[in-house]
Amino acid sequence: MFFKRIFLPLFILLIALLFLISICYALMVRTWNANWPEWATTVIPIIISIALLAIFKDKLLKILLRGQVESKRLNNQLTIVLYICVPILTTIMFSPLTQSIKYNFGKVLTLESINDLKPNESPAFLQLNDWYVDRMRVIPLKTLSRPNLFNFNSYQVNLLFIVPIFSNKDAYRSHAKAWLAFEYVKGFSKKELEERLDDEFVKGSMTHFKRMNIREFRYLEIYPRNENYNAFIQMAQVHNYFKSGFGTVYKGQEVDRDILSAYFFKYFLFLFAIVAIPGLFIISGISQFLIKRSKDIIEID
Repeated sequence: MFFKRIFLPLFILLIALLFLISICYALMVRTWNANWPEWATTVIPIIISIALLAIFKDKLLKILLRGQVESKRLNNQLTIVLYICVPILTTIMFSPLTQSIKYNFGKVLTLESINDLKPNESPAFLQLNDWYVDRMRVIPLKTLSRPNLFNFNSYQVNLLFIVPIFSNKDAYRSHAKAWLAFEYVKGFSKKELEERLDDEFVKGSMTHFKRMNIREFRYLEIYPRNENYNAFIQMAQVHNYFKSGFGTVYKGQEVDRDILSAYFFKYFLFLFAIVAIPGLFIISGISQFLIKRSKDIIEID
């Protein structure tokens, strides 16, 4: 009874929400080809989840309360549980799907030369035959992120490198047409920072960067709009070669897009098994408890 009346409807609701949100996000990625900020992948599922709950709330409550005496208080309690728990669970599950959808539906622009890239073009993926970067032209930046609510005892040190991308045929005789970004991140405690252990991290990262072959990536992937995105843009704007309006920042990629898409979808399935299923059981358990308590109160009255 518990599984059929409560858990199964919530399971179907979660699957429907994820399916609808995935379709909407795929259309956005494919049609608008925008480099969406990371917070958008949180806001979009929350908005769509709340909107659908508002539309189908009454029908869902009738399913959950089948055979139960109607109670305004119980309806309000179940509504609060659904409006809080379902959007949160949907957002957590949608996170890996965004990556899988991006690698499946993101626009791929194939050009012979980086010189063919137009100033207003910023495809999700860029494949080139003729492109050139020089690590000697690198712009370095070290940033320190303060502890937050989820990582209250750790400082995150970010070492950012950005290099201009030219055509191999006329390198340094033209302006940079795009930018290649590299990011090294590591967490340190306050004590470790006082002991200057982050200096070792910086030296090791710079050594790795100098030894890396940064000219043999299979394709370029647009850099995600996270907390370091604006830092990379500002670094590009102060570069001597930044004069032509090209400001798109990419990161090098060596793995095929279909492999990455499959990887993130498998991760979604894994996350669904260890987070979504237990989460649905918890939501169902809370709903069952509220329904049973309301029934007991009615019987006592």
